[in-house]
Amino acid sequence: MHIMDSSTLRFCRMCDIVASIPQDIGAYADKLYRLMPEGERAGEGLIKDRMSFCEGCDRNSTGTCLACGCYCLIRSMKKDNKCPKRKW
Repeated sequence: MHIMDSSTLRFCRMCDIVASIPQDIGAYADKLYRLMPEGERAGEGLIKDRMSFCEGCDRNSTGTCLACGCYCLIRSMKKDNKCPKRKW
């Protein structure tokens, strides 16, 4: 039986479930970025530009987008992704 540490559990506003999230979202995002096909990756400058919009957005709750439920950093890493509020 796997027992989850309660510090890694978070209530999902979009689907009414409790989901496990990585404790270090930065390390998780880095790994996802490395695994993503190179042609699908956004460049570092584009990611920074997108994150600057997210950081000032009223729908950002500590890195989670309240408009769609995604992690802002992870959504910003794929070149073709769009902001659900059309800010980028």
